[in-house]
Amino acid sequence: MIRLNRSVNKTKIFLSFSTHMVTDTYSSFIVGLIPILTAKLELSLFLVSILTAVNFISNSLTQPLFGYFSDKYGVRYFLIAGPVVAAIFISIMGTLSGYWLILVFLFLGNLGVAAIHPPTAAAASHVGGSRKGFLNSIISFGGTIGFSVGSLFIILIINKLGLRFTPLAAIPGIIMALVIMKSNPLILLSGTRKFEAGFIKKLKKEKLGLLLLIIFTSFSRDLTILSMLTFMPLYFTEQGVKLINFGYIVLAFILFGGIGGLFAGYYSDRIRKRTAVIQAGLILSVPLFYLMFMVPLNISIILFILGGFFAASTLPLCIRVVQDIFPGNVSLASSMVMGASGGIAAAAVILIGKIADQIGMIRTINCVLIIPILASLLLFLFPMVRSRYR
Repeated sequence: MIRLNRSVNKTKIFLSFSTHMVTDTYSSFIVGLIPILTAKLELSLFLVSILTAVNFISNSLTQPLFGYFSDKYGVRYFLIAGPVVAAIFISIMGTLSGYWLILVFLFLGNLGVAAIHPPTAAAASHVGGSRKGFLNSIISFGGTIGFSVGSLFIILIINKLGLRFTPLAAIPGIIMALVIMKSNPLILLSGTRKFEAGFIKKLKKEKLGLLLLIIFTSFSRDLTILSMLTFMPLYFTEQGVKLINFGYIVLAFILFGGIGGLFAGYYSDRIRKRTAVIQAGLILSVPLFYLMFMVPLNISIILFILGGFFAASTLPLCIRVVQDIFPGNVSLASSMVMGASGGIAAAAVILIGKIADQIGMIRTINCVLIIPILASLLLFLFPMVRSRYR
């Protein structure tokens, strides 16, 4: 057993934060590329939704598999391979001309994004003590920073150098992998608990109801945010917003969501009813997203960003809740919230895109907003279900 000390714990959190930040940069490249690819390849809303869906299915739905192996075999190799795979495959997309080839590279690159999420999310549980919620939100904020700047990063490269220079964007990911390779392996192993087998058996026995409630809650958040990131690039550019300015809007949308997560994570360590904070975040986001189509453009942008603040703030809280339910399988449990719910939401976006082609973008988004309301209502069942398993 490795003896813990404060400096080792801080180093592990920093490495998890940094890896999450750098790798998640690549997961939002497609958001910045959507207006360019739509014009270049003459894509319908349905084909645009497939781009978003493949992006998030790959980096989300596969996370439970990486979470299982991360719990069982350790995190170091996943933290090395993840940034490299994401950087190379996703950065090269600007040089590709075929829609289906872009989809293949998008899928493969996002497997690298998926690989780093369970081990980085588990770091706070391993060394966080009584501050797991806040440390979870810090590590999540690293991913938020990366995701928020990713679309702007690729847009700047395209504006300054052109599409054929997008492979230059791979440099940060390769550097991050080299940093992990050179770090002391014992740091990344510090504080890890003994892997508990029989997760599925334990799930069937006592905790399936709690897990399903949190997964559906996360699904509602992810579906809302993915719908916004799929359609709002087209909506704002149709309203006359320049592509580079939309990059800044996305940066603010995601970054403010991460700041909301920091606040929520900080206070989650001080309150018992964490699900109440999750409910508040979801409920407050709905009217902001609904009203943004009814007001002038400048106010619409503000409402869009504020909606992201409340919706995205629920992510670290959902992770904290599910880690408390499964303390012996924190990587796998975290991946169920971050990955399974996000992957299902991404698959649902394909259907959302098909619906949008039929009834329009705005009406479709308004229909999507019913889902987080339903999730908030279902969370009232959480204390009752939890009391049955104690």
